[in-house]
Amino acid sequence: MKVMKYLFCACFIFFSKNPRAEENWHIDVHTFSYHFSKRKNNMDWNQVNLGLGLRREFSDSISLQAGFFRNSIDRWSLYTITDWTPISMGNWKVGAYAGIRTNYEKPVMFAGGALLRWQGERYSTTLRLMPKTCNTCSGLISIEFGWKFNM
Repeated sequence: MKVMKYLFCACFIFFSKNPRAEENWHIDVHTFSYHFSKRKNNMDWNQVNLGLGLRREFSDSISLQAGFFRNSIDRWSLYTITDWTPISMGNWKVGAYAGIRTNYEKPVMFAGGALLRWQGERYSTTLRLMPKTCNTCSGLISIEFGWKFNM
């Protein structure tokens, strides 16, 4: 039940304000990940993590994203994260992200790490690096592709 409370709060914040002209919305497609270690009992991780997210940019350096994907232990997960990208070099942004994800070894777990994003006029590519955050987890790198639209 706590999971639903967290997700409700995240969605309330996500959609609470009316969009302004300077805010941008993106659909993000989750694709693949690469894990740096093996699972328990030498099992393989699920490296194909298909899913969708909705990202809302509040400024050049702050955005909030929520969505779902097939996670590394082959379960469906919901997530909400905040991206902070204070370093910008042309179309490249560098920063960090933090938030929550569901349906791993606990119902709700931390999600966070570093990110590198190439942001074009309409399209984006984001690499996320997440360190090992629990005893049964693995550090990983993942990739997602985005498409900007206006509401």
